[in-house]
Amino acid sequence: MEKKYEPINRRSFIRTTGTALTGFTLIPFDIAEGNLKAQSSHLSGYGLTGNKMTGEKWWEREPLRIVELEQGFEYGEKADLLNDLGANMEHLVRFTDTSPGTSFLDAHNLFGGKKVNYSSLKEYLAEAHKRNIKVIIYFNVHAIEISYARQHPEWQQIKDDGKPIEDVYSVDSSFCINSPWREEVFITLRKLAAYEIDGIFYDGPIFFSATCHCAHCRKLYNEKYSSEIPSKTALSAKRDNPSWKKLLEFQSDSIARFLRDSNRILKDINPQILFYMNGNTLAPSWPTGRDNRKIIAETDVLGAEGGFLYGALSEPIYKPGAVAKLLETQSGGKPTVVFDAAKQGPWTFSKLPAGEISILYSQTITYQGNVWLAVSINPSLHKKEMDVIRSYNGFIKEHQAAFLGTESLSRIALLWPQDAGNFYDGSSVPLTDFTREMKTETAGNLEEEFYGFYDGLSRVHCPFDVIDEEALNKGIEKYDLIILPNATCLTKEASEKIKDFVKQGGNILSTFETSFYNETGKKLDNPLLSDLFGINETREVFGPLAWDYVTPGDTGNFSLKEINQQFIYAPEYGLKVKTGSAVPLYFCKPLPGSYSGSPELSEFPFIVDNSYGKGKSIYMAGTFGSSLYKFHFPEYYQLLSNILLRFSTPLVRLDNVPSSVEVSLRKGVNSIFLYLINFTSEMKRPIQKIIPCQNLKIELLLQEKVKSVNALWSGKTLDHSVSDHSISFILPLIEDYEVIEIKI
Repeated sequence: MEKKYEPINRRSFIRTTGTALTGFTLIPFDIAEGNLKAQSSHLSGYGLTGNKMTGEKWWEREPLRIVELEQGFEYGEKADLLNDLGANMEHLVRFTDTSPGTSFLDAHNLFGGKKVNYSSLKEYLAEAHKRNIKVIIYFNVHAIEISYARQHPEWQQIKDDGKPIEDVYSVDSSFCINSPWREEVFITLRKLAAYEIDGIFYDGPIFFSATCHCAHCRKLYNEKYSSEIPSKTALSAKRDNPSWKKLLEFQSDSIARFLRDSNRILKDINPQILFYMNGNTLAPSWPTGRDNRKIIAETDVLGAEGGFLYGALSEPIYKPGAVAKLLETQSGGKPTVVFDAAKQGPWTFSKLPAGEISILYSQTITYQGNVWLAVSINPSLHKKEMDVIRSYNGFIKEHQAAFLGTESLSRIALLWPQDAGNFYDGSSVPLTDFTREMKTETAGNLEEEFYGFYDGLSRVHCPFDVIDEEALNKGIEKYDLIILPNATCLTKEASEKIKDFVKQGGNILSTFETSFYNETGKKLDNPLLSDLFGINETREVFGPLAWDYVTPGDTGNFSLKEINQQFIYAPEYGLKVKTGSAVPLYFCKPLPGSYSGSPELSEFPFIVDNSYGKGKSIYMAGTFGSSLYKFHFPEYYQLLSNILLRFSTPLVRLDNVPSSVEVSLRKGVNSIFLYLINFTSEMKRPIQKIIPCQNLKIELLLQEKVKSVNALWSGKTLDHSVSDHSISFILPLIEDYEVIEIKI
């Protein structure tokens, strides 16, 4: 019988029959009855898919469908609810014995239910494991109750003004991982590992933006660098100081050491205990000390809060997908997880509507991230939202091949300038559960520049990857085009890799002050990529340009196709450069007022089109991405589309599809998967309802012979036609999400 997933938000979830993995053996079971039909013995305590006697890890065998219920329930009731929601893993947040003084253990205990402690942990694990649910102990290592912290002032994180930090979440303190407190944590780990738990999750650890200046950090820093530890607050305003890099390395190395010691304790007791933490999101890492590349070297899964939304929901709607893409790049092949919360922070006991929850799920799983979803509300009172969770978890379970072990087919990479975030004045710090928002007043906002290009690529239906500076040193040859959105701080090695990439026939698109600084934020006399850009002189930044223009120079340039205006909006900030290469667009001279006469041509180019070896460089001497992010100029979308079409052959062509549908293309063992995320809604957030789209015309360029085309969510086999290495078909309807499997 053909299986079909009901439209999200509208109808109830259809239960299906699937398979569970226990030990080494595939064991069929009927989800609807919850009846396990074992064909081999269960390895007690080691869960569903792992074997203690081998190096095989259970968390790498199937997608993790993690649900965290933050209200209190009886043991069996909670396990039943998790099972009903389609979870195969949970964070046990109401375990009361992780560490004395750990904050907010009872924060979600407004509705009663049993607490789980050491005396009852075995009982709870048995209930969860009976239902095939992994139990990960939530261990808070960053927020400590003030009363307990003051009993151990020698453990507290100390701000650089000499005072202990006592305003975490407004009411808490925090202990330092370099203090003897770490031994208290390790005692707890050993005790927990004696039970049949499936894993430990650290919430934290972090160093806060003004910490840590405790005696233990001062001693370790002096031993390492033979100097006094500097003030983090003072250096954050002067990031080209050599001591800034040392301080960041000291803090990220301290976290890595704490993780390494923790993981060794657990793995020595049981190699099948999963260990991971809450890593750095798409943001500067200096406020927290969390370096994802170091974190994943010491843990099993790389995760970050890509789906935590705050206040007016002003963060980009693409945030979960962008974080999932970055984590995939940084994880080194290990699994990733995006932490998504079904609430609108800071209102802990709020709920996001069904449309927002759907978008959290669809973005996360499309880019191969495992979903962790926190539910703060009473599930029995919110059927529509719970149906979304059931639907996605059921879909993931039924179609695991689409969400595990696939490879991106994208030919375009967008750089997230991680190093620039730590060393460049134009980097802002977004609001998170760990950091307050810190906005920069300096030109060249990195987040805006990045998300402007992210939005542009998404709206022209272009699949793309997200990489960081470290990725520039390896594996970029597979791309046709690399986009560097104000990637200010590059190493000489990375710059040479980029030049060689273009010499060999690759292409780059760069903006504003890309390569104008070294990797530690020191301004260079000449940009490292100036010859690649085709610029021979650089002067000062100018702006803000509130009502000013750019105007065509080389009117026949490919980038201006279908753009007919004489005067086009200028980016908010420009950079004065000189070039001998082709100039499609020049800056006009700034006007004293919006009604102060007609614009006049200046001598300074906005876009420089330069050949370099076998490849091409397009350099934009302004904040193109930031202006696209803020103002959504139609001409900017057209410029970007023209550049993409010239430098990379599109693998996907869509017709009758709005720009609010995002696409991704990935390859599995015997299938190509096309993912379609529908963002179409009613022009406001939070999104309550996603608007369906009909009769989407889709063409894919494929070399492989196609056996069949199937729309997995709607459960339909699609008629298709083949010609000249391409395949065409029509998708009758997309509601929230669709995955099309092309079997080859």
